[in-house]
Amino acid sequence: MVHPSWGEARIRIPGICLSLSHLRSLAEKRVKRRSIFPWSQPRRVAEEILYVPYFFFRYLNPKHRHRFYLYDVLVDGILGFSEFIRGTFELKEFSVSWERLLERTILKEEAESRARKAVESYALRRQSLWVKEIKVELVESGEIYLPYWVSYLETAKGIEILALNGVSGTPAGPRPENVLKAGIARAEWQRDQS
Repeated sequence: MVHPSWGEARIRIPGICLSLSHLRSLAEKRVKRRSIFPWSQPRRVAEEILYVPYFFFRYLNPKHRHRFYLYDVLVDGILGFSEFIRGTFELKEFSVSWERLLERTILKEEAESRARKAVESYALRRQSLWVKEIKVELVESGEIYLPYWVSYLETAKGIEILALNGVSGTPAGPRPENVLKAGIARAEWQRDQS
């Protein structure tokens, strides 16, 4: 997807995102803790909110159709990692600058295949030993963006990032940070090409 370097896009995000000021204060508290970067006292050089593209899939296991047992899966649109989510969240329409959106590199078909494999292998492990194969049914799918607050920190080892989940305010963890790093690097490369 090639987009202009200015203007806004309409996206769907979870309706319970934290405010930017709250995320900034949470990041400041985490940076002050020496346990994150014990080898040096980091200095904040920049910070921003970025929106990571995700595909959402909901599957039904036909064996449990009468119980309405659903599997909700998110697949990031940059590296293709899949993860199960618990509970549901309401989505809201939101306008955001194109510059804040990280670009999708995974196609929807590939994301659906990864999500289906994750659900089928999980469901197979939970069934009896006699079951050799499970085919789950796709009930619902969509595209969403999840916000992440990213602080760029100068440390003795170079520039590091601290990313907070924009919904929960908790540290993003290694997998989302890898997704963010790949998305940021791709965005920088594209800017250099134009």
